[in-house]
Amino acid sequence: MFDAFPYDEWSEDIAEFWTFGGGGSTGTWILTVLGFAAMLVAFWGFVILENRKLTHQASRLKASGALDRPGTTSGPTA
Repeated sequence: MFDAFPYDEWSEDIAEFWTFGGGGSTGTWILTVLGFAAMLVAFWGFVILENRKLTHQASRLKASGALDRPGTTSGPTA
């Protein structure tokens, strides 16, 4: 088997190299904050979407009478 990877020359300096800087640099923190903000926006959008779908389904069920139980009256009972 041919193995040409230079394990002897591998160092921690190589592990910290990336486009936006090393670990703990300003670029790392900017991307972390942007990722967190994107996650919050996606979560907010998901909640809004599901709320619309549930509200629409509830109004359809109310209009069809599927939520009315037979033998019960609506409103307070004395």
